[in-house]
Amino acid sequence: MTKYDWQYQSVPQPYLYPNGTLGVQKVPRGKTLGGTSAMNWMIHNTDSAFELNIWESMLNNTGWNWQTLSTAFRESETFYAPPARLAAVEPHISANHGGNGPICSTYQRSVMSLLTDYLNPTLTTLGYPFLQDRNGGNVTGAGLLPLAICPGNYTRSYAGSAYTAAQARSNLVVIPNSQVTRIIWQSTTGNVTAAGLEYRTKTTNTTHSVNGREIILSGGVIGSPQILQLSGVGDSAVLSAVGIDTVVDLPSVGTGLRDPPMTNYKPLSFVVNTTFTGTDYIQNFIQLEPASSILAPADYAAASTWLNATTSIPGLQDTQLEIFKRLWFADQPLIEIAFQYNSQNFTPYNLYPLSQGTVRINSTDPLAPPLIDPNYNSVNATINGTVVQWDLWFLAKAAQHYVTQIATTPPMSSIIVASEPPFDVPFETYQRSIFEQTGSSQHLTGGNAMLPRHVGGVVDPQLLVYGTTNVRIVDGSVFPYQPSAHPLGLT
Repeated sequence: MTKYDWQYQSVPQPYLYPNGTLGVQKVPRGKTLGGTSAMNWMIHNTDSAFELNIWESMLNNTGWNWQTLSTAFRESETFYAPPARLAAVEPHISANHGGNGPICSTYQRSVMSLLTDYLNPTLTTLGYPFLQDRNGGNVTGAGLLPLAICPGNYTRSYAGSAYTAAQARSNLVVIPNSQVTRIIWQSTTGNVTAAGLEYRTKTTNTTHSVNGREIILSGGVIGSPQILQLSGVGDSAVLSAVGIDTVVDLPSVGTGLRDPPMTNYKPLSFVVNTTFTGTDYIQNFIQLEPASSILAPADYAAASTWLNATTSIPGLQDTQLEIFKRLWFADQPLIEIAFQYNSQNFTPYNLYPLSQGTVRINSTDPLAPPLIDPNYNSVNATINGTVVQWDLWFLAKAAQHYVTQIATTPPMSSIIVASEPPFDVPFETYQRSIFEQTGSSQHLTGGNAMLPRHVGGVVDPQLLVYGTTNVRIVDGSVFPYQPSAHPLGLT
C-alpha cells in the first residue's frame, strides 16, 4: 500500500479462509490521476464477441455489442508489434489492434522456456487451443496477451499517461488533491436534475462547489456508488439508516459487486527438475477456458444438470443467472489459468462468480470508506446430491483437473517432480488447499449495472442514472456482468 492507493479493505468474509484476518481482503484502488489503471496488472485485451453481444442481444443495451466495443478498443490503442525474434511465440493480427490511440500496447520482452519448450507442446497434446490473436472476437485458448506498456522506455500506459493528450485543452481543468463529496441538486422531484458537485480539498480541508450542465462520475466500483448514496441516490433503507434524505429511490445502487476468486494467498506451483531461460521478466501467459474443457467430463455433466434444473438463486438476480447459463452452455471462458510469474507458479481463478456483493455507505462523512462486501462463496449448489459452495467447488474442480492433466502429460510430465498442492489427493483434500489459498483477484466490477431498471439496473444504455436527467457513470461499475478479459481493456 502506498499514498497512491485508497487502501480500502473488505468487511470480514465468513466464507473465505480466515487467514488470521477473518477473511478480510485488501481492495486496492488507484488514488491518482488515472485511477486503478495506474496500479493494475496492465493486461490489455478484449472480451469475446459472444460475451459482448449479450449486452445488446439479451440485455437490451442498444449499441453495446462486440462491433462497437472492439472498435472503441482499437481507437484507444497504439499497438507495437513484438521484435522479430519473438514473433513466433507472440503472434498477432494487425487488424485486431489500433495504431493511433493514447494507450500503448505491446508484448513482453522475454518469454520463458517453460512456456515454449514444455507447457505449449503439452497443451497442444491435450487439445487446448492456441490463438494467433485473441483480440479478434474468439478469446478461448492459451497464449501471451498484450500489456499496456510503451516499449520505447517500457513504462506503464494508462488513463493518467493518456491524459497528456488532452491536458492542453482550454475547456479541461483538473483539480488535484480534492475529493467529490456529493452531487448538488437543482430539482428533487420527478426525474431530478443535478446543478453541480461539491468537493473537498485535501490541503486545506475546505469545501467548494462547481456548477455543471452534465455530471459524469468515474469513481470506479467503490467511488461511484459511494457518491450516489451520499447524494441521496440509492436504497432508501440504506440512506435513511445514516440520516440521508432520499432523492432517487434506486435500490440497485451499490449492488451486484463482483470479484472473481483467485488463488492469491499462495499460487499453485510445480516442483521441477530443471531450470528455465528467459526468466528476467514476469510472464503473462494466460489460458481462458470454458467449463466443458477445464472440468472432468463427469463434473461438467453434474454441474450442467444442476444449472438446467435451477431457475433462481437466493441473493442473485435472475438476469445474472441467465447470463451465466448462456456463457456456460455456449462454451465461453469461465476459468482463467494465469502464469503471471517468472517461475513455474500459476493462479487459476473463477472469471464469473455467482456470489455477488455490495458497496454501502455507513456514514454521512464523505471521507469515510464505505462498507465493501464482495460476499465470496455465498452461493450454494447441489451437485450429485451434495450441497457445495459453487464458486469454490468450480474453482477447485477446474484447478485439480487442469493440474492433473499437465503433470501427467509429456513433455511437462518429464520435468515435474511434484505439485503444490499435490494433485493426486482426494478432491475434499485438494479443495481444502484451494480454500486456504483463495481470495481476491482485485478485478472488481459492478455496483451500478447497465441493465433495465426493473431487473436491477442503475444506468441505461446512454449511461444515464435512472431517475436523473443529467448524471452519468463511465467506469467499470456499469459492467452488467463480469468480463472474461481483464477489466483494463473494456474500461
